[in-house]
Amino acid sequence: MKKTVFSLILIVLLSALLCSCSYELKAEGFELLGEVDWEDAKDFSEGFAAVKKDGKWGFINTDGELIIDCVYDSVGSFSEGLCAVQTGYEWDYIDAEGKTVIDGNFEAANKFSEGRASVMLNYKYCIIDTEGNKLCNPTFDIIRNFSEGLAVVELDNWYGYIKADGTLLGDLTYGGASDFSDGVAEVFTDYLSGYIGTDGNYVIEESLDDASDFSEGLAAAKNADGLWGFIGKDGAYVIEPQWKEVSDFCEGFSVVSNGSLAGYINASGESVTDLEYQYAYDFSEGRAKVATMGSMFLVFGFIDENGEYAVQPNYTEAKNFSEGFAAVKNTYEMWGYVDKDGKNVLPFEYDMAYDFSDGIARVQIGEKYGFIKKTEG
Repeated sequence: MKKTVFSLILIVLLSALLCSCSYELKAEGFELLGEVDWEDAKDFSEGFAAVKKDGKWGFINTDGELIIDCVYDSVGSFSEGLCAVQTGYEWDYIDAEGKTVIDGNFEAANKFSEGRASVMLNYKYCIIDTEGNKLCNPTFDIIRNFSEGLAVVELDNWYGYIKADGTLLGDLTYGGASDFSDGVAEVFTDYLSGYIGTDGNYVIEESLDDASDFSEGLAAAKNADGLWGFIGKDGAYVIEPQWKEVSDFCEGFSVVSNGSLAGYINASGESVTDLEYQYAYDFSEGRAKVATMGSMFLVFGFIDENGEYAVQPNYTEAKNFSEGFAAVKNTYEMWGYVDKDGKNVLPFEYDMAYDFSDGIARVQIGEKYGFIKKTEG
C-alpha cells in the first residue's frame, strides 16, 4: 500500500514538472511572450503562431494572446491571410479571425502561394483560389506551390506544369521538373537536363548531365566528367566545371567542394576562401555558417562576405541568421543566440532554439515551448 501511494505521489510530481515551466528571461532588448507552457508550437507567419494545448491546436498573436482557440487536430501556417486547419479527418481554411472561409472538407490542404493552393479530394489533388473555387478536376498525384505563375504537377510519375487558371502548360512529358526561378525551370527526360521558359518552350535543350535551379542569373551544371560549374541562360559555362560539389548562388556566393573540404566563390568564379571547411552553408543576412574540426569535435562559427570570421567557431551546432540573430549551441548542449558580431544576446538556457520570424523566436525548455520577442528596434 505504501509503495502504491509513493508511486502516485511521484507520478503527480513528474506530471507537474512536465505541465508547467516557470521561466524568467533576463536579457536586455528581449521579453518572454507569455509562459513557456505550450505542448508544441510553430514559428510565426503573418503575425500568428500555431500553439498546442491539451492535444489541440490554436493560434496566438505577436502579443502572446490566444486569439484562435485550441480546437483543431492539426494546422498549417498562415499564408496570404488563410490557414489550413484539420478537424477529424477533414481540412478547411480559416482567416485571421478564426472564421472558416473555405469549408471544403478536403482530405489534405496546403498553403496558398500566388493566390492558389493545392487540396486533396478522393485521393487526388486539384487547385483552388482564395474563395475556395476549384480551378481544375482532382486529377494529380502531386501539385507543388505556385512560383512565377506555374506549379509543378505529377501524375503516374510524369511531370508538367499547371497554370493559375487550372489549365496545363503543354503535356505531362517530363521525367522530373523543378519550380520556376529567374523565369526558367529545369526539366529532364532520359537522364539529361534542360530548361524551359514560362511559355513552355526550351530555353536550353536537354543536353546537360545534371543541373540545378537558376539563382542570381546562374545555374549549377555538371559535365560529362562529373565536375560542376555554372552556366548562364544561353547554356554556356560562365564558370568552368572544376568542383565535385557546388550549391546554388545565394547573396552572391556559392559553396564549392573538392569532395572533402568546402569553401566559397563569388559570381565571377573567384575564390573568397580556401577549401578549408568540413561543412559550409549558404549565406544568410551577410553571414555564412561554417564548421571546422576542433580538438575533439566539429565546431561552428560564421564568416562574413570577406571570408573572415565574424562569429568565432566556438559552438557545437548552429542555425542560420534570421532577423539579425542566430541560434547556437554551447558545449553544455544548451542553446542561446548571438548577433552578427558574435555577442551573446540571449542566454544559453534552452533545450532547442529556432529562427526569428516577425521579431519572435520559438524556444523549448524541457518538453514545453514558448516565445522570445525582440523589444528594441
